[in-house]
Amino acid sequence: MTNNVKIRKAFTGDHVRQYDQKSQKANWLAPDIAFGLAYRYIVPGESILDVGIGTGLSSVLFHKAGLRVIGMDFSGEMLAICREKGFAANLVEHDVSIAPYPVSDSSINHAVCTGVTHLFSELDVIFSEIGRIMKEGGIFSFVVAHQEEGGSGKPFIKGHSGHPGKVAFHQHSSSSLAKLYERFGFELVTSLRFVSASIGKREMTYRACVVRKQ
Repeated sequence: MTNNVKIRKAFTGDHVRQYDQKSQKANWLAPDIAFGLAYRYIVPGESILDVGIGTGLSSVLFHKAGLRVIGMDFSGEMLAICREKGFAANLVEHDVSIAPYPVSDSSINHAVCTGVTHLFSELDVIFSEIGRIMKEGGIFSFVVAHQEEGGSGKPFIKGHSGHPGKVAFHQHSSSSLAKLYERFGFELVTSLRFVSASIGKREMTYRACVVRKQ
């Protein structure tokens, strides 16, 4: 993701300023579902890292539930919008494809990631770093574009609503995720398959997962 100019350009300008409105108009459900699945495992006063926080659509829900939010994103413009909302305890500009994250070992209770995974063909860095910084027993709630077992290919979506050109949209299967859990010390708690439209207004199948650090 680091050197993909198209991806970086997609998260600037009018698209950033209109991001929340476009998400609402498209009825993008991932933040609500990720929060709903995680809710029973969180306690007010705990901390949560939002990986790819963007404008804060996911972690603001955890903030309302009493958690301390730390956010990370490569887009300074997205972080500026999030900062204006005033709910995050700390916001860090950092590309989540680059390790190490600027967060100490075993310093965060939980993590959430709902709008980033489709930009990655491999999720090793995200799982490795979250495993490093999360306290034992913490939960990681995330969403991926779902790929059927045996499926292949990297579908592309054309530029919509301010997205320039074509950006690779990566899907992930349940079996590929299971390998990540085993490799980086997580266990699956629950998951939910759902259909939703993102800002591009194209309905797709997604999977929301909650895993626990062992």
